[in-house]
Amino acid sequence: MNSVRGWLIGVAIVAGAFLAWNVLAGAMSALLLLFTAVLFAAGMRPIVDRMAKRMPYGAAVGLAFGIFILLAVIIGVVLVQPVGAELVRLVQSLPDYVNSLQGQLAAAQRYFENDQTARQLAAALSGSAGSVASSIGLHVLSGTALIATAIGDLVLILLLAIGWMLSSGELEQFVLSLMPAGMRKHWHDAFAEIEGRLSAYVQGVVINALVVGIPMGASLAFLGVPYALLLGFIAAVFQGIPMVGAVISGPIILAVVLAASGWAKMLIVLLIFAIIQLIDQNVLSPIIFGQRVQLSFLLIILSTVIGGTLLGIAGAFLAVPVAAVLQVLAVRILAPAIRPK
Repeated sequence: MNSVRGWLIGVAIVAGAFLAWNVLAGAMSALLLLFTAVLFAAGMRPIVDRMAKRMPYGAAVGLAFGIFILLAVIIGVVLVQPVGAELVRLVQSLPDYVNSLQGQLAAAQRYFENDQTARQLAAALSGSAGSVASSIGLHVLSGTALIATAIGDLVLILLLAIGWMLSSGELEQFVLSLMPAGMRKHWHDAFAEIEGRLSAYVQGVVINALVVGIPMGASLAFLGVPYALLLGFIAAVFQGIPMVGAVISGPIILAVVLAASGWAKMLIVLLIFAIIQLIDQNVLSPIIFGQRVQLSFLLIILSTVIGGTLLGIAGAFLAVPVAAVLQVLAVRILAPAIRPK
């Protein structure tokens, strides 16, 4: 009887875990959108707080987000259209660039024919270039549905961020009212520190993207490399993944430059990219992510790898702010709770 009961309990636990996982997986996209909205609201908070000193808080929220939407529309008209045009031209020229890239790699293979390792590497790169480029082309060509989904998600994030800005104070008071009196200060301090860190993270990511994307795009344009604006945009966007984004954007940029402009310009671009990243990783990133967000290099790398493994690109982008939130909760809430009295 006990054996049967044990089996039934085991089956119930497995079924419950499976059901919980399916519910969590189904809700994950909504949770990601909500956290992105909270992150965006945290980035807007300093601007809203300054405006709120001169007008009602609700009016400050509306004005701040109205200005943001206006700037986004202007940037979209000025930047997105030419970036999209370059992307379309790149996709249309993709078959020729695949052949060019394979030819460049084949030439490298012949050049290093006396080096067994280099020859094998060049052969592997040459063989995979066509399949990789074709895969990228298929994803880009299916971009209409992706763009529509992205626009819908952005609108939803904007609405959630506005709602969070207007109701987060009342929500915090409600959560604090549920806490024991002795824990309320810990939770209040944790909420304040979380918002400060998230705000610093958003500001840092924007600055980091501009510092990397603008010099990269300008350098490519100066060298006469095709798709300079698009490649600079790619460098800026992937710089939003701290410490790891360059590993993703670098090969994309170098492959396009190699296929379109040859080895000489690719090596120059490699040098420029390395210098920009060296300055960013050793000067700017430690200030942003070390001093302001207060995360160690190891924690940034570990959280990015885990987030990317579990949730792909979205998880990699959001991993660092999630790690910052968990660190604050561990230090402010968990540690005092388990520390001996």
